[in-house]
Parts: sequence; C-alpha cells; structure tokens
Amino acid sequence: MYIGVYEEPIYLITNALTGGEAFAWYQKRFRIETLFSDFKGRGFNLNKSHLIHPERVSRLIIAVALAYIWIIYLGEQAKEKGWLKIIHRAGRCDLSLFQLGLRLLKRLLRETLPLPSFNFSLLNNFLH
Repeated sequence: MYIGVYEEPIYLITNALTGGEAFAWYQKRFRIETLFSDFKGRGFNLNKSHLIHPERVSRLIIAVALAYIWIIYLGEQAKEKGWLKIIHRAGRCDLSLFQLGLRLLKRLLRETLPLPSFNFSLLNNFLH
C-alpha cells in the first residue's frame, strides 16, 4: 500500500491479510512506542524501579498510568491556556502532550505555583 506522502514507499513484511490492515497495525506501533518511552527513559523511568514482584509492579503501573493521564491533561492545558511560550520555544512545538505536561509540572513545582486540578470524572468520556 503506497499513500504517496513520502518520496519512496515504505515496505512492510507482514502476515496481515491486506496492506490496509498492516498499515493500521504499523500506525498503532508508533503510539505504543511513544507510550513505552514515556513510561521508561523519557519520563517515569520505570525501567529503573528494579521491582520484580508482580503485585508491586502492577501497583506501580496503575499509579504511573494515573499520573500519565494527569500529565497528558497538563499538556492539553498548556496548549489551551497559551502556556507553551513559558515551557517551550516560540514558533513550532515538536513535543508530545506528555513532554509538554511534564515541563509544565516541573515549572509549576519549581515556582511553587498552584497545580491545575484534574477531575477524574472526565475519564468517563473516554471510557464509555
């Protein structure tokens, strides 16, 4: 399947039945890779927890998932409220919502400013 966005086609070797199915899975891969990097080296550093007991790992992942949602929310707030200029360069923004939220959180904590509240009932929009 060649969309024509790039100068050269991207070749995928797959066991998917159609090119469209392979393309859809390939797109999801990039979102998953971003999530893993946010959970690991570019964010929460879960890989440095050294936890080995499944129950403890599960509890940590639940806490990190909730924190992740809140930080994504902070990234959205940074965009909506025009705070990008205080946490990122002017012109164009090439950071993920997670990175924007993390930068905003660090700035607010450093300057002892109030943290935006997050209403977990907002999650109902995404879960239902």
